Amino acid sequence: MNTQLPLSLRALKRSLPALCLIGALSGSLSLPTFADNIPERVITTQGHGEVKVRPDSLSVSVSVETKNASLNAARAENNRKTQAIISAIKGLNIPGLKLETQNISVSPLQDYQNGKLPKTIGYQVHNGLSITVTNAPVDALGEYGSRIVDTALGAGANHAGGLNFYVSNMSTARQQALEAAVQDARANAEAMARAAGVVITGLHSLEGAPQYGVYPRPAMYTMKAARAEADMASVPVETGESTISTDVTARFKF
Repeated sequence: MNTQLPLSLRALKRSLPALCLIGALSGSLSLPTFADNIPERVITTQGHGEVKVRPDSLSVSVSVETKNASLNAARAENNRKTQAIISAIKGLNIPGLKLETQNISVSPLQDYQNGKLPKTIGYQVHNGLSITVTNAPVDALGEYGSRIVDTALGAGANHAGGLNFYVSNMSTARQQALEAAVQDARANAEAMARAAGVVITGLHSLEGAPQYGVYPRPAMYTMKAARAEADMASVPVETGESTISTDVTARFKF
């Protein structure tokens, strides 16, 4: 008498050899344990590095504003004064000096009266110049800035300002700051290791980036053209210095 097994039992019977084989093999495999997930032993610390640098370059803005009822007259006067300023500054013969036109604008002068449309009564012409000096001797940079401002005002500039000192190439200072920060991080880690009774065996990871320092800005100088040249005092300028700093995060193995 043939007894038919249910379909599910027949399938299980066919799968038994394969299941037995898997069970036998699993006894020889090492499954992951909690100990395998323990992170590598590290000391995490921070390091700080600073480098003080003196500037070797400067930039300053000067401008001329002229007003006249006639546009042509206002423009002609502005051109004459601007050319006088350019000639005077170039005449300083400062090495590395460069002059560029920053902006030129013309705007109408309006007369506003109650209940009436504004009436154009004249024109104002503005001409701005940007002056830079690069790769100058550190000790001479402040004097250069003072001479440029004085000369521009004396030649007819209405405004002189935005005097800024900077370093033309920051790569060396940034690298020195990074080196100091890494050395500081290493010293901190070694101190922690000694206190913990362990020995550092190597570097695990290191993260950091240099930060840019900011120079103290000299005061903004503004002088009206109506002020007599005899009343102008030489502008004292101090260059100051900037601090390039950086912080790193270091992990050392022990």
